[in-house]
Amino acid sequence: MILETKNKKINLIFTTRKVVNISNILKGKNFEDLYFKAMNENDLDALSKIIFVFAEDEAGLKSFKSSEDVYDFIDDYKQENNKTYQDIFNEMAGIINEEGFFKSKMNKKQLQEKTSNPLSGINMNEVIKSSAEKAISKVAEEEVFKGYVG
Repeated sequence: MILETKNKKINLIFTTRKVVNISNILKGKNFEDLYFKAMNENDLDALSKIIFVFAEDEAGLKSFKSSEDVYDFIDDYKQENNKTYQDIFNEMAGIINEEGFFKSKMNKKQLQEKTSNPLSGINMNEVIKSSAEKAISKVAEEEVFKGYVG
């Protein structure tokens, strides 16, 4: 995927090594969940880190010295191409999906649902687990309290 401004042309190259690297940088295990969470939260820091990791110049070298440099590129790209942050996330999601770096390849409708669903970046298993732990803790606390009072 090529992103180009009048001052810079980058190629986003998606590889397993880079997917694992960005998952570690964003402190998660599942790239798909991390990506859609960042997308739905409009997390610009995550967007800059994602572009930073995947961006290469025409010679196959890193395009940016730091993720901070990416912010200026994003601003230029948005202005010159009349894009929004969401547009950039959506375009990248399409390419990442095509190249098979999500859990499974999605058709256009599935990808559209995923990109427009604000809950798609939330790991429901973690939410359920956390809620269950809190409920069990509260029940246990009440039982201990009953033991002291009763």
